[in-house]
Amino acid sequence: MLDSAQRSALLDRLVDPAVALPADHPHQPAAGRLHAARQWRLLAELYQEQATAAWRQRRPGLAIRLLLAESRTALRADDRSRCHEAIAFAAQWHRLSGAFTAAELWNHVLLRESLPAGTAWLHAYAWREMAALREMESRYDVGLSCCDQAIAVCRRHADEPRIPRQHVRVLMQKATLHRHRGELEVARNVLHEVREFAETRDLDPFTRGLIAHREGGLEIALGRPEAALDAYRRAAAAFAGVSEENLLTARLREVAALRELRRLGEALRLADDLATRFRARGDTYRLGQVLLERAEVLQSLGDPAAVAATLREAQPYYEGAETLEALRWHRHMARNLIASNGDPATIAGHLAAVLGLAARPQRRDLNRTMLALYDLHRAPPTQLLPPALRHAAGRAALLAADLQRGSLPDPDERWSTHAAREEVYAAALLTHTELGEPEATARIAETGRADLLNQLLVAATAGSAEAVARSPIAALPTDPAAVDEVFAVARLAAASIRSGRPADPIPLPPLPGHLPAPAALDAMADVVVVITLGPRSDGWWSSVLTRPRHGAWRATLRTASARLAAQLDSMTTGVPPGRGVARAVWDELGAFLLPDPAVWAGSPERPRSVMIVPDPRLWHLPHAALTRDRTYLCDVAEVVLAPSLRTMELLLARSATTGGPRVPATGPAASLLDPGLPSHRVERSALDAWPGGHRELAALPAIDDGLHPALLYLSGHGDQPGATALFGPDSVTMDALALRRLPRLVVLNGCWSGTASSRYGHDPLSLAVGALIGGAETVVAGTGWIGGVASAHVGARFVQQVGQGVPVVAALRAAQRAIRAENPDLGPFDWAGLCVVGAGS
Repeated sequence: MLDSAQRSALLDRLVDPAVALPADHPHQPAAGRLHAARQWRLLAELYQEQATAAWRQRRPGLAIRLLLAESRTALRADDRSRCHEAIAFAAQWHRLSGAFTAAELWNHVLLRESLPAGTAWLHAYAWREMAALREMESRYDVGLSCCDQAIAVCRRHADEPRIPRQHVRVLMQKATLHRHRGELEVARNVLHEVREFAETRDLDPFTRGLIAHREGGLEIALGRPEAALDAYRRAAAAFAGVSEENLLTARLREVAALRELRRLGEALRLADDLATRFRARGDTYRLGQVLLERAEVLQSLGDPAAVAATLREAQPYYEGAETLEALRWHRHMARNLIASNGDPATIAGHLAAVLGLAARPQRRDLNRTMLALYDLHRAPPTQLLPPALRHAAGRAALLAADLQRGSLPDPDERWSTHAAREEVYAAALLTHTELGEPEATARIAETGRADLLNQLLVAATAGSAEAVARSPIAALPTDPAAVDEVFAVARLAAASIRSGRPADPIPLPPLPGHLPAPAALDAMADVVVVITLGPRSDGWWSSVLTRPRHGAWRATLRTASARLAAQLDSMTTGVPPGRGVARAVWDELGAFLLPDPAVWAGSPERPRSVMIVPDPRLWHLPHAALTRDRTYLCDVAEVVLAPSLRTMELLLARSATTGGPRVPATGPAASLLDPGLPSHRVERSALDAWPGGHRELAALPAIDDGLHPALLYLSGHGDQPGATALFGPDSVTMDALALRRLPRLVVLNGCWSGTASSRYGHDPLSLAVGALIGGAETVVAGTGWIGGVASAHVGARFVQQVGQGVPVVAALRAAQRAIRAENPDLGPFDWAGLCVVGAGS
């Protein structure tokens, strides 16, 4: 090995153009003249210009040689700043060329420099480059340590002119490392720090482009492709005419955003165009990346043969590698083989490669470990993958999903990342249903159903509209032991597959989630039902948990027929079933969603109380109108809906503190009615007869003027489901309801007022939920497009019944049955379009 003096002498030879430049290089004569004249400054500039040109021409060897020539020539000119810059670029270009060892050596050269203020940027740069190298090796802990070293330098020398730019780039590198580890909340906070820092500094457009690029990567990880696409396009605009390499990288990242937005044709055209460019340039690194993106697009297009061909083309770049892209290639290979019933041993081998890397102690990549464990759980059984190992993998994936959910306190971020977790939850639901473990299935189904809403109910934060829209979700600190169990299962599974020997028995990781105590469940209803839907290759399935009072949970798994599946395809995207749906379909839907006979065991004279936690995508369904053997549910049951079991537990506890199950008729009824509705007079007449008197409000805030009503009745048109709906002539919002001090009973008689956005994984927020947060225990609200005239008559009958002391749920049931009997031509959304949400008092 050469000593430092020998290395220095060897590098000094590069000052000579005959050594630094190829003999046929067009600038060889000019360089020779400058060398002969000892014009070191000009010769260093020439080497720098030609290094940049060589790099752009995809000649990395020549480019790096010329950078080193520049560095040694700069020393002759006594220009140590230029020397340092040339070495810094040489280290970076070695890294970008895949020569990681050489890159690390040159960074160590920079770090050996003394650390006066003038070279502080150099140390920050070198530590950041070291962190980037550790990223490429998936050694995230070491990379974060390098970032901390760089940040310490930046803070110590914050006033140096070149430090702010380095500080920004170090923070971006740190955010990326956290993102790769699956620590999305931490990554978001670091990027927020970057943005705040950048806003206080006059940074160049290129650096701002880098910030936008990193923001795009985080938005993709958070499941927000529209924001990601915007960020990548801002980055591309900043890089245009400045850095073609970064421009192409930004365009490459756009493919994933377009795919997530289902703009698949556009995504495939962009991927093909970039692949052609990278092949022509001999850029195998980016070619491999774009092939992975292309495979994902083809998978979304349902073309498994093209997916397989694309992955085969990418194979030389990733087989045997340990990069982030290699992990992605192995998992995609496994997924494609699972979908095409490929060789189980090959599937297991690919997943072992992912788990072996992602679960390394220095990496601890929770998200990729979760997804690979999920794939292992659904892989075909083999001698290497016995049922016990596959079950342990599924439980570990479920625990990882819960840990990821708990790490995201921002509601939007938690909900937007649910797509990946949804597959894990669904697989766990199916497995525990099939294993005959209904209580475990119920715990899984309850996990994450209404996190934000339940927190707001517990905290009694009805005094702030922002509490609804922006409150962070309080998350318990991550249990290190639970995280360790996930990675332990992953490492054992990988070792078993690689050794070819069946794994020793693996203890099942703990099951996340919890259920209310039996006494609390008994207080909810005669029968409690939790419904979850999911798609798979043989169609839609329903996992339905049913618990009779004082009984045990029972689980039923059903698969929808092709006829019913066509309806579910629309319904689960928020489109209510049309008026032309045959009674047979309603009957089949009733058996699919409510299969347990206990739900239907009541009679018109002695109905059973049934509390349903609907699948989050079915809040627009009039559950009371579901049928079984042509018997309507409301004929044999008093139906209440709740966002989650925990929500109902909290509302019942609130009800217990306010005096029992009945609404007192001694207080006045307050109303905010839409006089433009056809049956406005019907509702007003019923309210005028309320025993405690009736007061019409000019606007919703008037409810706070010392009125203390027993009932608040609003009527009007609702424009859409979800948290952003506007209701009635006063454009009442969910937040406006949450701000008020509302009575125990609120009626929102209009379209969509009780309907959450049909998006699985989101809290089922709606106008009705706003009323619950504002203090109501029970809300009567609309599901989907309700029949305006019919619902006005139902509302009027309901008010009359409650005013006579009839409990809320019984009053609504009686009103619905009466209007249906008097008008047999009405459809389900006409007579059953109102539902009870909440405690049912």
